[in-house]
Amino acid sequence: MSLKLSKRLAKIVDMCENVDTIVDVGTDHGKVPITLVNLGIAKNVIAIDNKNGPLDICKRNAEIYIQNKDVSFRTLLSNGINDVPKNTETGIIITGIGFDNIKEIIKNINEYNFKYLILSPHTKITELIKFLSSINIQIKSQETVFEDDKYYYIIKATKGDQIVN
Repeated sequence: MSLKLSKRLAKIVDMCENVDTIVDVGTDHGKVPITLVNLGIAKNVIAIDNKNGPLDICKRNAEIYIQNKDVSFRTLLSNGINDVPKNTETGIIITGIGFDNIKEIIKNINEYNFKYLILSPHTKITELIKFLSSINIQIKSQETVFEDDKYYYIIKATKGDQIVN
């Protein structure tokens, strides 16, 4: 049994690469991190949301759909990544929220050992690109998905001056 992904969520999954831990901020239903562990892209997940309702749905989905029960799938009620271990190699996904919230969440991102960021703001894509540059974050790729009469911009980024394959 597997989860059905929208075009946007499928593109986010496609942009991810193998990493020890996936951190999904604003996880909502948990479809993206559940799919990533089922694909073997991550062994550990920290699914974060700022509301209990979505986290309850995420937990239920994880119980039903995660195929490898040896993975660590943790949910966290939070507004950001403050409780994420800084020394663990992570892929951090922050999608479906506005630029101002993303900026607040990642303002100290260089303190973390992240391999990549996947970002998809609902607002101010140009401002996000400028902000990433100002904190030495390099855009590796950009994708656009048209879904439900809207364009969604998805950015994959890494630490600046990092060798990118």
